[in-house]
Amino acid sequence: MKWLSLSFCLMLSVNASYAADCDEKVTGSIRIDPGHPWRPPFGLERIGRPLEAVVEIAAEERPYREYWLEGRREGRELDRQMFHLTGSHLTGKSPYTGRASFPDYPDELVLYARCRFQGEPTEIARVKVDIPGLEAEAAARPEAVVNPTDLGAVLVPADWLLVEGSQKAQVQIAALDRTGVLDRVKVEAWYDSAPLARVAGDFSLRDGKRAEVALWLPAAGGGPDRDVVHVSLTANNRELWHKKIPAMRVNRRPQLPVFGATSLKLRYGAPISVRDPKSGALSSLDYNTGWSPELNDVLVTLPNGSRFVFWRGSSYIPFWAGKHNTGLSYEWAETSPPPDGFVDSVEPLMDKELRYSRVEIVESSSSRVHVRWTYQSTDFTYKVWGDAPTEDFYFYPDGFGTRVLNLRSAPEGDYELSEFILLAPQEAYPFSFMPRKLIDVLELDGQKRILEFPGFESRKPDAEVESAGRIERRPKVYRVRLHKDDPATAVYFNFNDVFLPEELVAFRPFYDRGVMVTPAYWGSHWPLARGNTTGRVIDDRIHLSPSHNSLISWARNRPKPIRTGAFESLDTLGRSKPMVENRWVWMIGMSEASDGDLLDRARTFMHPPSVEVRGAILDHEAYSPERRAIRIKVEKNEVEVVFKPVFPCLNPVLELLNAPKELAEVRLEGRLLATKDYAWDGQTLWLNVRVESVTPLRLKFR
Repeated sequence: MKWLSLSFCLMLSVNASYAADCDEKVTGSIRIDPGHPWRPPFGLERIGRPLEAVVEIAAEERPYREYWLEGRREGRELDRQMFHLTGSHLTGKSPYTGRASFPDYPDELVLYARCRFQGEPTEIARVKVDIPGLEAEAAARPEAVVNPTDLGAVLVPADWLLVEGSQKAQVQIAALDRTGVLDRVKVEAWYDSAPLARVAGDFSLRDGKRAEVALWLPAAGGGPDRDVVHVSLTANNRELWHKKIPAMRVNRRPQLPVFGATSLKLRYGAPISVRDPKSGALSSLDYNTGWSPELNDVLVTLPNGSRFVFWRGSSYIPFWAGKHNTGLSYEWAETSPPPDGFVDSVEPLMDKELRYSRVEIVESSSSRVHVRWTYQSTDFTYKVWGDAPTEDFYFYPDGFGTRVLNLRSAPEGDYELSEFILLAPQEAYPFSFMPRKLIDVLELDGQKRILEFPGFESRKPDAEVESAGRIERRPKVYRVRLHKDDPATAVYFNFNDVFLPEELVAFRPFYDRGVMVTPAYWGSHWPLARGNTTGRVIDDRIHLSPSHNSLISWARNRPKPIRTGAFESLDTLGRSKPMVENRWVWMIGMSEASDGDLLDRARTFMHPPSVEVRGAILDHEAYSPERRAIRIKVEKNEVEVVFKPVFPCLNPVLELLNAPKELAEVRLEGRLLATKDYAWDGQTLWLNVRVESVTPLRLKFR
């Protein structure tokens, strides 16, 4: 029976080990976690959330015993929550923490530990809990979501109500009472400008149950541009709770074309937040006096509902302005820090006063919009170095266009050109509006990859795999989501950009108080805010100014330019010196179109159809990727263009040089096109057609 003796010895040894582990020396504490304001839930969802408790165990070794929290009320056990202890997120060691959640609030929490195999529970710590009484929150929204730019506004603070004068507004109220005293509670809502036009309702808060009610404020056309929505809870003629919600009212929409560029001054509503660079003290500046009065914003409106904005508050850095009050920028030409000294970073977002940045509507016709943005990268003190970027943006009635960057710089200039940056209004926490699946990457062969945040990590491809040819470097179409509720995505494609997502820079999340508070980089120094240098932590300016969220950057991974040259020239400081000039072009758009449609557009942009012409000749520059246009010199009043596409061709564009101004007839394969199927401005012809095979187009001019 030697095996029995050996087994018995092993059991004694194991039990002795357990006993030693149960003799661990620890100290414990309990704290109530009110929840981080940057973490979900948000708004009304915060009402009635469970009590969250955090346990911290200080020990030299990882604790072995079972630990649990017991929730008590009036001395009786209400609930018991077991949990796992984890080490510090920085060191993996002490203090070891655990979390417990109690839907029903206890008035006392007790921490116990017990050996897993023997012994009685040992009390480690206890703490009294103050049970909150009334909890309430309210939010207001218009009866229909309208892109703020359509109402002449931009990045309106997220906790404000933006409403057109003809719209009703809904006020949602959530409340919960844990005192057991309240039963029926009356709720009222009204505009400050119309105190007699109150709407009212009531709900029961009996038994500590969460209740929610919605009230509709009547349309208040003709009221003041700035107003306040009051929300009040009363019981037994005594006010229990009151909230004021700022409101921005639009009594008259700006006159915007379905397709075109408009110069206007967009409303913002709140003041500009200003920080003193030396003392750090915060002050404010009236938004309406923030720039020279002759400077305007430019808004491009497109028939598919997308909006592209050049805003003074973003230093004219353009972005897609989404329907749900967020934006997406593709970045700009950002240089490396020059060797002769600089303050903070060197980029156009530092040009808060618009000393260098300018925007101009070059063309706005029925068939094409062209807006030019010129700027210089400056440091925090407005120092510039002589380089001259110019960005031209072209758009067509299908909602798609191009970004053309022409960069004249010193030969040693080192620039990054592309980054996906989400813009958000003040009070918009990143986790409140950003979906986890932020970016789609489409291969031209139809393969698809989704980049999720947080979690997407960039890394260099394995050298052995790359040298073996198992990595195919092909251009990719990127789709970026601006908001969790917005089905439209921003589109970005460069046919010379063959970098892999792993070669790009994925911005890492921020942590605060030991928890993740952003899915990527967050900064309040741009847009609009002044006096703030580039930060690496969250701050309370989220309550005072819009912010931005950087997702991925190409950094110094620049695609091959479509044009390049070197020459002696004057820089912007008037110095004669060697200069280089490079030009890049991207297809851009904001669309709900299918992946297949976007891939067809990308292939059309990359591989324009071959053409034969009669009654005309091709220009020496037969295809301009900058404007995605086929260039033809017209010689007769009747012209035939035969398309010979390799891939399906969507919405071809023809620049008809020397053509008569009046186009009498457009026929595709003999079919007379209606005016809705094309747009003509006397030189540029945009076609609302899809060409999949050899197809003749006949044009007759007057």
